[in-house]
Amino acid sequence: HETDDRLRVHITDAERQRWEVPYNLLPRAPAPLPLSSGRSLIDMRGRKDFEITPSEHGENELIFGFNADPFGFYVRRRSNGETLFNSTADKRSHYGQMVFKDQYLEISTSLPENSALYGLGENTQPKGIRIQPHDKYTLYTTDISAINLNTDLYGDHPYYVELRNNGGKASFHGVLLMNSNAMDVFYRGTSLTYKVIGGVLDFYFFAGPTPLGLMDQYTSFVGRPAPMPYWAL
Repeated sequence: HETDDRLRVHITDAERQRWEVPYNLLPRAPAPLPLSSGRSLIDMRGRKDFEITPSEHGENELIFGFNADPFGFYVRRRSNGETLFNSTADKRSHYGQMVFKDQYLEISTSLPENSALYGLGENTQPKGIRIQPHDKYTLYTTDISAINLNTDLYGDHPYYVELRNNGGKASFHGVLLMNSNAMDVFYRGTSLTYKVIGGVLDFYFFAGPTPLGLMDQYTSFVGRPAPMPYWAL
């Protein structure tokens, strides 16, 4: 828990260094290091169903927990118990368990059917900025003008905002995968799957729940947008 409303989940190889977005390009807190005894901060060996209890992490809004075998983790809200991200697959899932190899990573999350997702740019989509079910979103930066549809553009933002309807009240949260490798993201309406060709799984979860609050949380981490110069107008 880096702040009261931001949770980081960093999954990497315990024995080999892997490529990450350089810390000097996007200043951020370093990933947790293994303890001096050689055991990781979260050591799953011999643990079948272990959840970090909320009391171990103060009064943060986002709660983290995981299953060790097969491995999967989830993030949920403290305020209402709602699950925001859950990578554990079961018999009803349309996706498999997490894959972590040298040049291929895959991880999925289940989603409620009535949620609305926005983001995963930078690209041109003919149906607008809302992410459409059963579409593939490729994040691979190219130097192509924005007049072309279904085209990847200059930037790479593996970040989405999810809008949910909780009893007639809007609730927002954001998910960022800090990974600069090429990737495909598949949205099936009830699940989202990342397929990445390298690096690490470095997730940042932003609690929201208001759109303005979520935007403030996200830009306080990645940087505020620069104002347009007067002469450019």
